[in-house]
Amino acid sequence: MVTVDDITVFFLDNTSDSRKVTKYDFQNISVIESWVGLNKKGKVIIKGRIHNHEKYPQGVKINTSSVTGYFSERGRVYVTTKNSIYELGQPFNEVELVIKVPEFHHPEKMTVWK
Repeated sequence: MVTVDDITVFFLDNTSDSRKVTKYDFQNISVIESWVGLNKKGKVIIKGRIHNHEKYPQGVKINTSSVTGYFSERGRVYVTTKNSIYELGQPFNEVELVIKVPEFHHPEKMTVWK
């Protein structure tokens, strides 16, 4: 079972500021920016702003379906769900958290980046 902490630690250990081009760049992989991992009814989801998605406008807020796995390739971190794959961009920063915490119903279950 995937946990929010698993994804958080994996992201910190495997992301790189100098991200290199990967095979996924050419498959129109959507990127989730300003993201947080949330535990919702015992399942991990990612909440953030989606970019490069065929169905959503740039920057719209989304919740993924349950995360089924994650992996890294050349400094980039990806999460998989039942039907999708997403690249994790920059996580939600603490300043935004303080300002926007009311949008989250259970902030005690969020990952806070320091």
